[in-house]
Amino acid sequence: MIQILKPIFSFLMFLIVLFFISTILTITTSYPVWLCAVFSLACASVAAWFAWKLVSGEKTSIGIAVISGALILGGLCFIVGFLSPMVFAKDTNQGPLIGIFIAAPLGVIFGAIGGYIYASRQNTGVDG
Repeated sequence: MIQILKPIFSFLMFLIVLFFISTILTITTSYPVWLCAVFSLACASVAAWFAWKLVSGEKTSIGIAVISGALILGGLCFIVGFLSPMVFAKDTNQGPLIGIFIAAPLGVIFGAIGGYIYASRQNTGVDG
């Protein structure tokens, strides 16, 4: 069962982080499209690699866990905050700003903290 979940979970995290980073860069910066795409692909690849290791139960370094946790949880919170106002309140034009200014930054902060706690417990051998 784990062998089936690894590629599915990794691909899902890749897509979430790719959408998150590319949308944020497109909205907030005026960088060239190719630079945004390369950076988004790099971040999404790191998140997918970490998700693969997470499902496998392999140890990761604290730095990678912090960055990946921030990317993954930030991306999940961004998608929920960005897309859900468009689904539930179709007549509001400022609904997606919740995802950009509130949900994504909080997700990044809590994801980084969670990644640090996960990696430090994993590396010291504490299980709960």
